[in-house]
Amino acid sequence: MSNHVNHLLAQWLPLKDKHNWVLGFIFKTEGSCYRKAGAMMLFSDAGHQLGILSGGCLESDIVKKAQRVMTDGVSRTAVYDDEDEEDIAFKLGVGCGGVVHLALVPVNKDNNYLSLDKISQTLSKGHVCEWNVAVDGSEGACKVLEDNTGSPRKAVLDTLGGKRSLSVLMMPPIHILVVGGGYDATFMTKLASSQGYLVSLWDPRPAQARVEHFPEVNYLIDDPTTEGVRLHLNEHNIQAAVLMSHHREIDAKALQLLSMQSLTYTAMLGPLHRKQEIMDLAGLSDTNFTQYFASPAGFDIGGELPEHIALSVIAQCHAVFHTKPTHLKR
Repeated sequence: MSNHVNHLLAQWLPLKDKHNWVLGFIFKTEGSCYRKAGAMMLFSDAGHQLGILSGGCLESDIVKKAQRVMTDGVSRTAVYDDEDEEDIAFKLGVGCGGVVHLALVPVNKDNNYLSLDKISQTLSKGHVCEWNVAVDGSEGACKVLEDNTGSPRKAVLDTLGGKRSLSVLMMPPIHILVVGGGYDATFMTKLASSQGYLVSLWDPRPAQARVEHFPEVNYLIDDPTTEGVRLHLNEHNIQAAVLMSHHREIDAKALQLLSMQSLTYTAMLGPLHRKQEIMDLAGLSDTNFTQYFASPAGFDIGGELPEHIALSVIAQCHAVFHTKPTHLKR
C-alpha cells in the first residue's frame, strides 16, 4: 500500500461525510526527522489511520491527541522533541534527534474540508497544485498550477498578520509505461505500484501482458499499434517509460515513439551493444532524447535477478524525478 498523498486522499474522499475526521500535518521540523513539513495523516472516529507522520513511533500518542480534537472540535498543535528528556518523543525512544511541530485540525464542511477534496481531484487528473493551509485549521486552498513538470520542493511556513500558514507543493503520482509483458515485467510493475506510481503496460504480442499476471497495473493497453500507445501517452500524461520487451523490433518501434515525447525518464534494458543495435534499428541517437535516457537501465547495485533489476530501475527513476544524483549507472 502506498503512502502517496494521492492514495491517502482517494481512500478518504468517499468517506469524508460518513465519519468525523481529523487531519494531522507537520508544519515545521528542526534537525533530523523521519517525515518533513507537509507530511499528513488522516484519523477518523471509526478508527481509520491513513498515512504516517513518523516511523511509527509517535503515532500512538498522536492518535490520542487526534481523538481529543474529534471530541471537542478544537484544533491543537503538538511538539515532539527527541532531545528533551521530559518530552514524550524522548520517552518513546524515537532516536532521530530532531523536533517535530504538528497540527491536528478537524476536516469537515465547516472549513470546506481544507480543500483536500480538490487536491484529490487535481492529483487524480495528473495536475500539480499548491496547497495552502492555516496551521489553526481555519482554512485551506488548492491552486492548480499550469506547469505539470515541476520538481518536488520543501514546504514553506509563513506568518502573515500573526496567522501561520503552510504552503505545500502537491505532485501527482508518477505515471510509468512498461513496454514488455514478460515474467520480469511483473516485478517492475509491482515495485512501481508499491511506490505509488500509476502503471501502464503495453506488449503487442498476444501471449504476453496477460491481465491475470499484472493485477496491480492501472492500464493495460490492448491496442497492438504504436499509434495506440501514442494516444494513450497523450491522454494519461505519462512521464516515464521502461523498455523491457526483450524483442528488438518492439523496443525499436517503442523507442522511436518515445523519442518524440517529453518524458522525464526513459530507460531500456540490455547491455551497451544491444542499445546500439536498437538505436540503429530505430534510426536514433542519444541526441534524440532531450531528457534523461538510461541504457543500460538502472543503477549498478550488483544484482541480476528480475527483482534486483526492478529495484535498480525504479530507484533511478525516483532519483531523476527528485533531482538527485544519477551517476551510479551501469
